Parts: sequence; structure tokens; C-alpha cells
Amino acid sequence: MKGWMAVICILLLLLAGSANAMTVGERTRHFEVYFADPSMADSQNGVGQTLESAYKEINGYLGTCPVYIKVLVVGKKTMDQVGEHVEAFSAWSNKSSSIVLREQSCNDKKSLKVVAEHEICHLGLNNILAAKDSKDFSWMEEGTCMVFSHEPFSDMKVSKYILSQGFLTPKEIASAVNSENYNVTKNGYMQSYSLIKFITDKYGMDEVVKMMKSKETSYEKAFAETTGTDFSTLYAQWQAHVKSEAQDIEIPAAWSFYPYLRNEIGLSEFLA
Repeated sequence: MKGWMAVICILLLLLAGSANAMTVGERTRHFEVYFADPSMADSQNGVGQTLESAYKEINGYLGTCPVYIKVLVVGKKTMDQVGEHVEAFSAWSNKSSSIVLREQSCNDKKSLKVVAEHEICHLGLNNILAAKDSKDFSWMEEGTCMVFSHEPFSDMKVSKYILSQGFLTPKEIASAVNSENYNVTKNGYMQSYSLIKFITDKYGMDEVVKMMKSKETSYEKAFAETTGTDFSTLYAQWQAHVKSEAQDIEIPAAWSFYPYLRNEIGLSEFLA
């Protein structure tokens, strides 16, 4: 854990204070894109345009995305030091916002848009949650980013996976997402995704944003305020939905999980 955290800190320091050491590939309305390897810049035309498209969609939902985001594109060797399964990560403070992308992500603009939307959504949600100083909503964050970035997972396959692991409560989901154990983390991601997907299918994306923006510091109170339904009822409905969705598929022998869609790496178990 400490090893990849050190790599993340180095990458973010490069973004924050060493721009002169890197090549600026593109400057757009909301992004300044840097390339750790200058040779990358010539082969990555259109990254800024894809980022802007992702920004427009996510900010259309949230309305709180940072107006200026630094982006650093790094090669496979560098990102693998963070983790072979890591496609991208973001960092936010009240002074700056940054995204680090794997170079391979930029080769497929459709995949890049999904990855970018996911990270931009994190940055926008950070602005919301920091404003009310509440951690009670943290279980919702990964699922919201996954749903809002339209990751094309199969509800049936995700549901079968959840049944094979056992249902987690929101508090357990939040703990799992932040676990140092990869298998625990993937379970947290998928349960957060499934529960948020169920809420958005039932009430709409706007209602999820209203919950996040509620002045309530309890997600249960915010949920009741927004939907007129108590969360325990919704949670029971979600469990019934997961059981129903999972009835007709087999449990695979092994699952692999990556937070973001990548055509070249096995997410086929969860794809629709």
C-alpha cells in the first residue's frame, strides 16, 4: 500500500509543481493535458476533446465539477507501479484538481470517455461532499461514478456475483471500497454500483444528486427527504431485485474486476 501511495504522491507533485518538466499536449476550456513522455504527445490527438465531452455530460448531472483540471498521461510501466488494475486516479483539494491517466486509455476514445467521466464525477462529488463535511455518503461515491459514467455492466452478472459474496450494508460497502485487500475492494465496488444503479433506475439520476446535495449529514435522512421512502424499504427491495436478477446465470469459477472499462483487459464477466 505504501509503495503505490508513494508513486501517486510523486505523480501528483509532478502535476502540481513540475509542469516545466513535461510536455503540454493540449489546453482546452477545462483541461490542461501533460504527457510524462514527450513522445506520447504526437500520438494522442483528440484527448482534450474527449475529456471535454466527458466533462459536459458529468457536469450536466452534478453542476459542481472543477472549472480547471490538470491531466497527466503516463506510460504502462509508471502506472503499473500504482497497480496493474488501475486505469486512472484523481486527486482533489479546495485549491486544485488532477487526473492521472494510463497512456493506453487514450488509444480508445470510447473507453477514455468512460474513464474520464468516472474521474470527473469523483471531482464533482468531492466538491459536494466537502461542502457539507459528511462522510456518511462515502458508500455511494464509487457506485455513483460507475453509473454516471455508463459502465456497461450486466445487472444479472453483477447480481450473481453479489449473491456469491453476501450482501453488504452501506457501512460495510464504504469499508470494503477502502480496503487494502483487492478482493474485498472489488466486492465493495460492485455492491455500491448495484445499489446506486437500482436507485437511479427507480428514481432517476437527478434524485441521487439531490441526496448528495441535501443539507442532511445522514444518507438515510437525505434519501427519505428526496424520495419520500425510508432507506430500509429500498434496501430490502434492492436485495429482492438482486436475487431475482441472478436466477438464470451460472457463477463463474473466477472473477476479475477493474474499476473502469478496458477493452484490452478482462471485464467480460461483468459486461452486458
